Amino acid sequence: MVSGSGEGRSAQASRLEDLMRRRGVVEAWDAFEEMQRRGLFVDRFAVSRMLMKTAGDGLARGYAAKVRRALNLTEGFVRAHPQHADEVLFNALLDTCCRIRDLCRMEATVKSMRALQVRPSHVTLGILVKAYGRAGDVRRVLQVWEEMAEQRQQANAVTYGCMIDACVRCGSVRKATEIFQEMKRQGRHRNTVLYTMLIKGHGLERNLQAALAVFREMREEGVPCNIITYNSIIDVCVKCSDMGTAEELAREVLSPLSGVQPDLVTFSTLLKGYCRAGNLDQALQVVDTILQRGLRCDELIYNTLIDGCVKTGEVCTGVGIFAEMTDLGVRPSSITHSILVRLCQLDGCKEGADEAVAQLYEHHGLQRPAALSERGSRAHGGAGRPRGQHSGMGRGGGGGGASRRKPPPLQQAERRPEPAQGCGPPQPAPPGLWAGPEAASPMAGGLMPYTARPGVGLPQGVRGPA
Repeated sequence: MVSGSGEGRSAQASRLEDLMRRRGVVEAWDAFEEMQRRGLFVDRFAVSRMLMKTAGDGLARGYAAKVRRALNLTEGFVRAHPQHADEVLFNALLDTCCRIRDLCRMEATVKSMRALQVRPSHVTLGILVKAYGRAGDVRRVLQVWEEMAEQRQQANAVTYGCMIDACVRCGSVRKATEIFQEMKRQGRHRNTVLYTMLIKGHGLERNLQAALAVFREMREEGVPCNIITYNSIIDVCVKCSDMGTAEELAREVLSPLSGVQPDLVTFSTLLKGYCRAGNLDQALQVVDTILQRGLRCDELIYNTLIDGCVKTGEVCTGVGIFAEMTDLGVRPSSITHSILVRLCQLDGCKEGADEAVAQLYEHHGLQRPAALSERGSRAHGGAGRPRGQHSGMGRGGGGGGASRRKPPPLQQAERRPEPAQGCGPPQPAPPGLWAGPEAASPMAGGLMPYTARPGVGLPQGVRGPA
């Protein structure tokens, strides 16, 4: 048959590749299935590429069903043409199983690989430890690493990265450090991703000293720090309540000489630290910086701010932040709702906090989260915005007459000694990173109110006692 020749195989593969480019991978699988029914052969490379394309498109509608169909068709190809199944095709199968977290199917694929005497590579090793790491199975991670000694000898930075990441995910930072030291002895450790993984691992253990030591070593070794590295080390500082060091690192990132651009994660991590320390003023100044840089505040940032208001007892400011959140089209979640309930409990509504929040949602034309709405449906009929004035806490509302000046440039602060290993109680961060000699409004020029008079802008039923 012509289709069995090299020329025929190439033609079938080219047709599938063309279909995948022009019409999408689903139609390519349709064509592949038809070729299999007609007994036409397709080379394994085209099948591997189609499977990897399907597995990599995680945002596609009906992703799970598409991936499982692709797996079924690929496994059928292996059964029909076992002599053509190679390590690349099996790695595509294993990686797809890893992506959908189907360990049983992955292990069955490994058995099939052994039965056909297909030799695994260091890529196979990386996929397996990554899969078990995502599952949190440290025993299997270490077992596979020990059993595949030959593949470890071929391992590159990607394979080692998979193993270090798996150990960190499983909480075995000591093993991750051992593997990294092994790489250092081989002179193969100078990699930004590897250092950043170790920093994250020490952060999970709240070991600030170890994280800072890795960060310093990274610089001494001439390994470049990217924004993920900076975000990771700042996050460790926040977890360990060292806002002084977090500010110093943020100042480095914001410097024009840093070579990196801060992102929303950078600012949201700092904001979280200020809110934990009860320093709402500086948290709001971080938000102002976010807005000035053209970034968009998301639900996480607003939830963190409102939670900071709970910690500091700033009920009116918290309600104003919620108003700004809704005005900007950021949809509140069930987490937002639970934080608002705690906020209203501070305002003398302990017994009726749920109903107070329901009125707040109704005031802004919002429906509460589904589970909560069902629970409170008897008490609240509709969710339309009531007639009358918009909340004074919202856009340009008469929230409190705070001065609206642009915050001054970042100022230098004297370097603080590194704290001892471990975490102490949260300490308010001193002014220096955002604040100037005068207390400027942190949201100067922005939309969110800085201060508010008690009761202003609150719907009836949410206000506390006069």
